[in-house]
Amino acid sequence: MKIAIDCRYIGKSGIGRVCEGLLDHLDYEKNVYYLIGDIDKLQKYNKAILIADNTNPFSKKGLFHLQKKRINRECDCMIIPNFIIPFGIKIPVHSVMHDLIFLDVKETVNGKIDYKIKKYLLKRAMKKSKSIACVSNFTKSRCEYHFKKYAHKCYVNYNGLSKEIIEYQKNHPTEQKENTAVYVGNIKRHKGLKTLLNAFSEVEDPTLKLKIIGEREGFITGLNLNENKYPNVEFTGRIDNNSLFSEIQKAKYLVQPSIYEGFGLPPLEALYLGTQPILSNIEVFKEIYEGFPVIIFYNVKDLSEKLQRNSQNINGLCERLLQKYNFQKFADKLLEMVNY
Repeated sequence: MKIAIDCRYIGKSGIGRVCEGLLDHLDYEKNVYYLIGDIDKLQKYNKAILIADNTNPFSKKGLFHLQKKRINRECDCMIIPNFIIPFGIKIPVHSVMHDLIFLDVKETVNGKIDYKIKKYLLKRAMKKSKSIACVSNFTKSRCEYHFKKYAHKCYVNYNGLSKEIIEYQKNHPTEQKENTAVYVGNIKRHKGLKTLLNAFSEVEDPTLKLKIIGEREGFITGLNLNENKYPNVEFTGRIDNNSLFSEIQKAKYLVQPSIYEGFGLPPLEALYLGTQPILSNIEVFKEIYEGFPVIIFYNVKDLSEKLQRNSQNINGLCERLLQKYNFQKFADKLLEMVNY
């Protein structure tokens, strides 16, 4: 089978990491894969056919620019690791639905027109896709709520741990803990960074540090991210993966204060690296991390108090985590639906 994959998401936050997780676990001898995206980022997949396309998949140009004539002519189907299906694709499409935040949290869109555009693209993905991999039961339930007519196409397919973090952990099984909490992600409003900063401002321990790791530009946040306002807080910006894994592994806690997520990869990676996550009390976290040693917080004061407690030693979870959250399973299930 000849399968096209939109890989323009590589390097773009969580979706990019899911896309890489898929590509790293494909059998390139069994099928012919057409990988569309930045050639420099795709070089390691040299057994595939690489198609250069550096357009932003979230842009208007990205919606129309894809080499659709070649894809339609040469490929049997296409995998889209998101809900944005480029116009002009006529072959069957298999998409991945991470969340429906644009419909569930109106503050994440820029007004009525932006809301209508995103709702149209989400509905189009639901209608046009032959199958829809939902990264959690929570996301599947939101698809059923908003698009009941097309929800029969949905199935749950959990994200996994990347080959890169597995290799890193093998080479760095333990690291000395520091009196540091880390936040990993962008600064979109639904990520709850305001809650975290408010909680940290109430921390009485002068030695506790907070590191905020990730993109800090171009989002609606309602925050003044002036470092001078937040003593003991370091805004690192984006860092390479090895540095990221090191920062997570050294930390006392990883904090994920989101008000909405479709899955939430950083806490999974923290558990794998032996760092205890502190998570907000939202439905998807209770689904994904049920039975694992995470700490749930309920408000700003509660988070502030829990940040100052001693964390547990949670090493030894790797095998158990991989049994449940594995990108090989993710890729196999996606291809099973492609061949269904």
